[in-house]
Amino acid sequence: MRLLPALLVTLLLVSVTAAPVAGWDAPAQSTTDDGASPRITAIDNTTNHLAIPASSLRASEFNESGLDVGTAVAASSGELHQRHETAAFETRFRRLDSSFERTELIRETLSAVEQRQAALDRRQQRAISRYAAGEITAAEFLRVRAVVDAESRQLTTTTERVFELQQIEPDYSMSSGLETRLRNAQGSLRKLQGPVGQQIRTSVSGSGDPVVVYLEVSDTAYMLATIREDDGEYVRETLLGDERAPNRTDQFAAAADGDPDVDRLDVADNRASNLYTWVYDRQRPSFYSYGTSGIYELTATHPNGRLVSFLDGGTTNVFYELQHRRLATVRTTETISRVNGTLRLDVQRAYETGPLLITASNNATGAPVDGTVSVNGRAVGQTATDGALWTVEPRDSYTVTVTRDDGSRVSVFVPSY
Repeated sequence: MRLLPALLVTLLLVSVTAAPVAGWDAPAQSTTDDGASPRITAIDNTTNHLAIPASSLRASEFNESGLDVGTAVAASSGELHQRHETAAFETRFRRLDSSFERTELIRETLSAVEQRQAALDRRQQRAISRYAAGEITAAEFLRVRAVVDAESRQLTTTTERVFELQQIEPDYSMSSGLETRLRNAQGSLRKLQGPVGQQIRTSVSGSGDPVVVYLEVSDTAYMLATIREDDGEYVRETLLGDERAPNRTDQFAAAADGDPDVDRLDVADNRASNLYTWVYDRQRPSFYSYGTSGIYELTATHPNGRLVSFLDGGTTNVFYELQHRRLATVRTTETISRVNGTLRLDVQRAYETGPLLITASNNATGAPVDGTVSVNGRAVGQTATDGALWTVEPRDSYTVTVTRDDGSRVSVFVPSY
């Protein structure tokens, strides 16, 4: 970790809540929840993760997303329109002769991107609040999430092309003000993109298999988690809208202002080291700031997978987080079993809303059993040839059931942590 001047460290301690340090035996579930601190949950033997506080949770359930022509058409339409806009920008930019005209074209293009990004942000937030209020279903919310993810990625492609094109023109150079504006837009778009949203988009278009997603929402937040069987990964994306305050003073930048020996990335890095101690004990993550947006992106490839975390300069807290966890690295902490005749069910837990391993077998022979797995009555998949299925553990208590084709079944109740 980079060292900071003593005075700066003192100032930071006013707003930083200490996370467990190396060597301290952290409990499997403990959440900092003291007003100014982020909602970070400590997990044994892996990186901490962002979570919606239990007090503000409004809805949680499993949902399966598969081929959906309407959503696929909506997402493709938005992508196609933006690709057309990008192509039109390139054609016009190359034809213009004066720097003034090219600058005006870039301004016009960025304005359109900013307006569309704001519209997507509003659409997603409205979907979150409507699902939390019971006005739309989980399937409807996930359809919005898929469309927002797809279109925001295409908008990002537009901004990247704007930057690339002006770089290769020998007689033109973008002003620092315009470049800052472009980077701000990229940061705002980045928080609309996630691996689960992208997987849902692939699923509804028919180019990917159906995906079972566990989702949670509050009035301003969502968490999506799923298992990528082909990749052997548990994947999670979490957005806490209230932790993003773009109109507040960027505290990381303010702490570094006027001191040539301090960089705002160092200040943000110091904050992050208190939130993700397990990661920082093993490596130094990379850090990137998006213009003057107050968005700071941390990226770390660690022994168990990958973490991408976004801190807000206004709150100094994590407001968006993407997690990839290799299933091979998951250490289960408890096994709950039940036998019904010759049918045995084992449920191996790791941590709340984390990976969950369900295994069905013949109690007499130990041979794997093929069956449909349900959690709280909702089907979440089939056991594989080894009789096992990875899924996501829901919050609070739940019941797991395995049902065979002949109608025989076994259920087990799993209490909350």
